[in-house]
Amino acid sequence: MPRPPTKTSARKSRVGKSKTSKKSKRSANNSPVPKLYPPWSVKEKGSVTRHLESQQGRAFTEAELIDGLDEDLRDAWHKLRDFAADLGPQRIYASALSIMFSRKVCYFYVRPKKTFLEVWIFLPREIEGFTTMRGPAKKVKYCNLFKLIHPDQVEEPLTHWIREAFDYAPELGRS
Repeated sequence: MPRPPTKTSARKSRVGKSKTSKKSKRSANNSPVPKLYPPWSVKEKGSVTRHLESQQGRAFTEAELIDGLDEDLRDAWHKLRDFAADLGPQRIYASALSIMFSRKVCYFYVRPKKTFLEVWIFLPREIEGFTTMRGPAKKVKYCNLFKLIHPDQVEEPLTHWIREAFDYAPELGRS
């Protein structure tokens, strides 16, 4: 007549199983994992941009982002873009649902909405009366929101703040 298993033999059988499962997990970790994005795109695009592009199945262009705007907003956009482009050497590009203006780092960006343009300006100070967020950076930097609804708003106070942000942002050649 066979003997019933004792507690020690049951414990040994469980220990043996866990050792084999650990070995299989270790070998699985060492196996090559397929990369979702090519290495050159990881450096260029942030996680939000990759997420939105994967949802939409494509990247957005500057023209597509401003395509649905009414005539006043489109005029305001062109006036704002022309002003910023005349400030000096920089990179202007579409990223996710925004149009970025950057030297070495982004100094302001525009997010087109149906009824207004969100203009986010990065400055070393808060602009009184604006919605402001403070970034967790080494330098103290504030992100100030300006809602642009008409081309006549692209004048002195707004252009002064954008010029100040351009001067505050580090140049491409500097560290």
